[in-house]
Formats: sequence, C-alpha cells, structure tokens
Amino acid sequence: MKRILSLMCGAAILAGTTVGQSDIAAAGKTAFLEQEFAIAKTSASYFVFDFDARVIVLKARGFALKSWSIATVRKWGRPTAMKAYPLEKKSAINKPQRKNITPKPGDPPKDAELDVLELDKMPIRYTLELPDKIRIHIRPQTKGFKRFLGGIGRIFSWTLVQPLKTVFRAVKKSPYTDIDIVVPTEKEAKGVYWSFFEGQKCLLYWSE
Repeated sequence: MKRILSLMCGAAILAGTTVGQSDIAAAGKTAFLEQEFAIAKTSASYFVFDFDARVIVLKARGFALKSWSIATVRKWGRPTAMKAYPLEKKSAINKPQRKNITPKPGDPPKDAELDVLELDKMPIRYTLELPDKIRIHIRPQTKGFKRFLGGIGRIFSWTLVQPLKTVFRAVKKSPYTDIDIVVPTEKEAKGVYWSFFEGQKCLLYWSE
C-alpha cells in the first residue's frame, strides 16, 4: 500500500512541478504514473518497458520483482499511447511446448516428471505482439562475424523495408509500431520471454 501511495504522490508532484520543464515530457511522465498507479492497485503483476532508463521491469503493486537491461532500442511507425497494453501473443520460430503429464491419483507430481519449462529452454529471438499493431522484437547482442552479418540485415530492414512498409500501411490506413530491442545476453532475452505471459499488461514509456 505504501508503494501504491508513493506512486500516487509522485504523479501529483510531477503534475504540479511542470514549470521550467518540458510540458510534453512532464505530461507524459504524469500520464505514465497515473497508468501505473491504476495497474498497481490490482493484484496482477505487470511489465514496464522504460526505454529512457533502458530497462524492462516486472512489477507487482508498484514493487519491482525482476528487471532486465536494454542494450539498444529502435522504434519505427506510429507513437505508442500512454495506456496499459495486454500481451496478445508471443511469436518465436522455435516456441517451447509444455509436455502434458497426468499424475496418478494420490501421487504428488515430481518436478522432473512434469518437465516444467526451464529458463534455458526459452527462445532468444522472438516477437511480443500487442494491440494496435504494436510489435516488440527482442534479441540478444551478438559478437564477431554474427554481429557484422546481423548489422547488414538490420541496415537493409530499417533503411528500405521499414520505409516501404510505412508507405504501404499508410495507403491502406493501417498504421503500426515496430520496436526493436537488443538485450545484453541470451539469459536476459530468455528471462523476459519466460516471465511475460499472454494477457499480462505492460506499459511502454518514452519521454518524447
């Protein structure tokens, strides 16, 4: 409760101290705190993608439960709104599947028998699909020749494919948002995938 009250107070303070600051940035931060306060009042956990602080945070009632660093981030398309977005789908080439096992009556299941999805089974490259045609692409940093090849592919995508996609979507009146996030390690990429489940809400924060 104290954490929730602090969020509310923070929103009130920011709302009253916009003098001498960027009105747009202050209003955006206030709107973000108001949205987080609304989610924090519930018992559900939620994600915060703070692109200014370069961090992804899993929270519950305003408290940070786990965080993952963002190495780099790029955005293309329509600006995102300051509202809670539920995760609609996680897409990956090799999406992990849970093995279904029915335990015998009266026999408590064992973790090994249930084959619970462990962190090392999670994909490292995937897409988080949100409403309003928002797609968040997450991948880990690479080194050496792999990084060089990946850089060429991304240059092609962001300088040719994305502009063409933008024009095509504009003609069809179907705006979209693509967000490309690179995390420092494979472990962090797997951690976000493992922790973020469908239906869970998230906030996307940019100061501008």
